[in-house]
Amino acid sequence: MFQGFGKEMIPFFLDLRFHNDKSFMDANRERYCRDVRQPFYDFIGAMGPGMQRIAEDMEIRPQKCLSRINRDTRFSRDKSPYRDHLWVSFRQSGMPNDGTPFYWFEVSPEHVSWGVGIWGESRPAMDAMRRKMAARPDDFLRLLPMLKKRGFFLAGDEWKKMKPPEGLPEALGPWYLKKSVYAERANTSLQWIYTPEIVDRVMDDYLALAPLYWIFRGCVEEAMNQMDEQGGNV
Repeated sequence: MFQGFGKEMIPFFLDLRFHNDKSFMDANRERYCRDVRQPFYDFIGAMGPGMQRIAEDMEIRPQKCLSRINRDTRFSRDKSPYRDHLWVSFRQSGMPNDGTPFYWFEVSPEHVSWGVGIWGESRPAMDAMRRKMAARPDDFLRLLPMLKKRGFFLAGDEWKKMKPPEGLPEALGPWYLKKSVYAERANTSLQWIYTPEIVDRVMDDYLALAPLYWIFRGCVEEAMNQMDEQGGNV
């Protein structure tokens, strides 16, 4: 049963940050499994029933939801082999990481954050969102007060030369310009992770964000269907 993340987790991340090499990880593998991976697995297990209330086909297997501690350094200037933070992602089972809607929960030595969005650039999915936004702006507008009340902010890279169409409500302009999009909870205390109530806090937000998740998911599905008809990929 999840009892909150232990006080040992952040010190492990900090130690790994300053001793980021294989010898340190080999010597501290048991510590990682006990103080980091297992608490995350327990958190995922506690979140699972609520996530499948949002979508029955949501992936909730811990080994599929937790990010790897090993970094892929092939295309990165930073060759540090390990991450000094981890995150959980909940998405439709069988879907790729990039370009599909997901919920996430991340812990680093400096912060804890969570939210919902589409990670990675997917022009077809975002174009589908823009069409939906222009045709049914109220579907988006009715969610903005909830996001503000709960302390969520809009994030994601924007197209620099794109302009919102005339007649689109001003509040939706920043959404319309996104290359990728996510709503992230701001000003969250790291102390929250040390109690089992963090599950209730995150799940309450996730349930409130469900309409936005389903909008994102509908846009991705529309884009995938369109690309299938054209013989391509999203």
